[in-house]
Amino acid sequence: RKTVGPESLLMGQVMSNTALVLKKQGKLEEATEMLEEALGIERRAVGDEHTEVAKTLYDLALCKEDAGDAGGAVVCLREARSIYEKRGVTLGTAEAVVAALARLEGRL
Repeated sequence: RKTVGPESLLMGQVMSNTALVLKKQGKLEEATEMLEEALGIERRAVGDEHTEVAKTLYDLALCKEDAGDAGGAVVCLREARSIYEKRGVTLGTAEAVVAALARLEGRL
């Protein structure tokens, strides 16, 4: 945190990447907590409408889904989709968000 700054976008990205490693290790609770912290840092660093915020929301949604919280995942995915739509982004993670949202909304 000292090197990149505790409230920088880079710090949020580092935390998000670390959380994905935790998720792959099956540590969903730790991963979710870290993603929520990263999301807060990213929001403070670049605002609520940045594509990095949308990506972290997507990653958080996948953690929530794996933990059995489909409703929480849908909330994250809807916000991520809204950010991507406002920014005119339709490829990459934006496509994955739309697909995951369609899959989860079909279950609810």
